[in-house]
Amino acid sequence: MVEKKNYYEDELLPEESNDSLEDTRPTGLFPQMKSGGNRLVGMMLILMAIGFTIGTVVVVLTAPPTPNTPPNMMTNTPERIAQVTDMPTQAVTVTTAPEMTTNDGASQPLPTIDALIAQQLLAQPISSEISAIGGQVGRNLLEPFTIIPNRPRNEIIQYTVAQGDTIESIAARFGLKPETIAWSNPRRIIQVLRPGDVVNIPPVDGVFIKTFGSSTIAQMTQQYKLTDPYIVLDSPYNRAIVQEQSLTPQSTPRNGTPLFFPGGQAEEIVWQVAVEIIESTSGTTNTNNPSAPPPTPRVSFQQGERGSCPAQEIVGGAYWVNPLSGGYTITRGYASWHPGIDLAAPVGTPVKAANSGRVIFSGWNSFGYGYMIALVHGPTITIYAHLSEYYTNCGQDVVAGQVIGAVGNTGNSSGPHLHFEIRGTRNNATQDPAGIISF
Repeated sequence: MVEKKNYYEDELLPEESNDSLEDTRPTGLFPQMKSGGNRLVGMMLILMAIGFTIGTVVVVLTAPPTPNTPPNMMTNTPERIAQVTDMPTQAVTVTTAPEMTTNDGASQPLPTIDALIAQQLLAQPISSEISAIGGQVGRNLLEPFTIIPNRPRNEIIQYTVAQGDTIESIAARFGLKPETIAWSNPRRIIQVLRPGDVVNIPPVDGVFIKTFGSSTIAQMTQQYKLTDPYIVLDSPYNRAIVQEQSLTPQSTPRNGTPLFFPGGQAEEIVWQVAVEIIESTSGTTNTNNPSAPPPTPRVSFQQGERGSCPAQEIVGGAYWVNPLSGGYTITRGYASWHPGIDLAAPVGTPVKAANSGRVIFSGWNSFGYGYMIALVHGPTITIYAHLSEYYTNCGQDVVAGQVIGAVGNTGNSSGPHLHFEIRGTRNNATQDPAGIISF
């Protein structure tokens, strides 16, 4: 009887090498294993599955927040909820879940919010954010853009004058002093600023010029009342010009070189003061009597100032005399940007009326003139500014050569002197005093 061999017990299939211990042929036949081995393998697989499941849960629960989560929504504190919902802090209910251990071992609670609060948060419309420059910028997800912070300006820019602009309003718009605008442009703008004029606007207060002549950087620094030429040379506003021309304190820049003197000061600016002509309301023309005299015109000088007088009749006018008898020095003459003449003299030097007339201003003037007097002499007006004392009253008539005040240093003044002006009564046009009076 032929013994039937069992391939599932001890022998290998035909053609198999005796060195091989595994069945890799696709015969569907597998080595038979004992029942005890099956249970052991099954238990190992179950334990591995449980371990993998526990590891996955731990990784998910301890994973850090994704980068797309906005930082300001990571923690729902009572203050944060009250800010977003615009509700009192007391109305917000916050509960916390049991503590959970993070990767670093620290225990932190998981914050949660009341379901009603969550519903209110989701119902809120999209609000705007406050930008870094202080303005409110609306968020438009369809047209995103970069918010540019307010950085310091390092260059001179040009501004085109519009109707209604004044030097004062332009200076205020750019955070500068009016003198900076005057010192950095042709001086005619002090008297006449026209729409369409292009005005230089420095980044900070100081003096902007285009050089002319043979002055060195050191000399110009001293001229504009700065102590160190490297304030100019090391300034970021002049860096390109300094490098281009290799400027030093003893260098003379080429004519037309733009230079800015940060913190510098040029000449004292005397701002134009408005003169208002007021026609008399009394003595109107009598149509029934054509021979009756016409109404007498009246004039007031800068109404609203402490020293301004009620409107006065335009009277007076005879001959001219020097307002100072002697012992003075002319420190600045008449120019388009300086509508008078400056006569330096000791404080207390007597000041005289330059012509016969009537007082239309006597007292303090906040326009930079300090204590001043204004007299009307028919077709002209004279102004005496920076006084230490004044001896006149509103409406008082004075004669040429009469002492009306004393030299001082009040208002916008760099030292004791008399600022003297002559103007037209009806058109406020300034005139060169040296062309009328011999100084």
